[in-house]
Amino acid sequence: MMGAKILIVDDEEDILDLVDLSLTADGFDVITARSGPEALEKVREEMPDLILLDISMPDMDGYEVMRRLKGDRRTSSIPIIMLTAASDKRDKVRSFSAGADDYVVKPFDADELTARIEAVLSRTRTIRYINPLISTMGDWSVEELGSSLETAVKIQRNLLPKEPPDLEGIQFGNILESSRTVSGDFYDYIPLDQYRVGIAIADIRGKGLPASLLMVMVRTILRLVSRELDSPGDVLKKINDMLQTDTDPEFFATMIYGILDTRSLTFRYANGGHCSPIRANERSRKVEFLREGGLILGVFDFALFEDVEVELEDGDLLLFYTDGVTETESPGGDIYGEERLAGFIRDHLYLSADELCRAIRDELYDFSGTYQRADDMTIVAIKITD
Repeated sequence: MMGAKILIVDDEEDILDLVDLSLTADGFDVITARSGPEALEKVREEMPDLILLDISMPDMDGYEVMRRLKGDRRTSSIPIIMLTAASDKRDKVRSFSAGADDYVVKPFDADELTARIEAVLSRTRTIRYINPLISTMGDWSVEELGSSLETAVKIQRNLLPKEPPDLEGIQFGNILESSRTVSGDFYDYIPLDQYRVGIAIADIRGKGLPASLLMVMVRTILRLVSRELDSPGDVLKKINDMLQTDTDPEFFATMIYGILDTRSLTFRYANGGHCSPIRANERSRKVEFLREGGLILGVFDFALFEDVEVELEDGDLLLFYTDGVTETESPGGDIYGEERLAGFIRDHLYLSADELCRAIRDELYDFSGTYQRADDMTIVAIKITD
């Protein structure tokens, strides 16, 4: 959590200096305010990751500051720790009832304060990004959402990777085509260190703007937790729990998230209710579906997700896709299906990863007889080369 921006609000100069010095030494970005009105102004200007708030201050006490912050949708999800000399039980109860995330009594231990800050940030940092988006989905009318379509398209395009990873001996291919202007599908490449890259593909229930907004939420959570958790199953569990707690049950997602390790040449992944990925080998021409998987994300609070590790070798291909591929319909109503996809891949293993993605897209155009898609379609391919 180091590097997080912390706002300290206290009218006592020596307390401000002490906390500032301590937290700056621990790697936090510290800003200060000496009164309630100044604190509200600093929050609007700086949008801190967490606020340390005193109760007893002239002009405006900490309770009023917190009431205004929690009453503003833009700032309601910023976590607040009360840092105060008020040790009475009634003050603690009132603080937690008003929305405080923790309560620290002066004089305080510097190490304990840092630990409490990190604990609160760990619990709340993802929700801070989710809640404003959820509120937007719930409060906007259809007309307002429609007028924001152009902005939504730009946001989605900016969130997609500009280029695939550049790794020696590994080819990447990807393609995303929406049934509408905006998409509920997404894929992502997340650099974890010089040897490992996180790879994700997801399909959000529904189409259009509601699905695209949930896509932004899921992608935000993924980017946050994938750098904190080493297990793909734990990453999916975290995403599931956040969605299950903070979204309506009608909104859910399917996702595969895995870590490609170039040192061990392995791909360790977890599947949250998503289409079974395909593993194939150019030399043996063997094509198989990797069927291990778990429940969809965002519906069941008891859902767990297991890690599966695949050892890769020269000529191996991993292909991930959304159901917009296999559920493509022909003019006569036939479904493209898994077996056609597997057969097409077997016949085209000589192609590069990028060429294969585009060939599958063209195959689906030919099969459906139209360029107008009924569902979003996303394909990601990884190929191990000599």
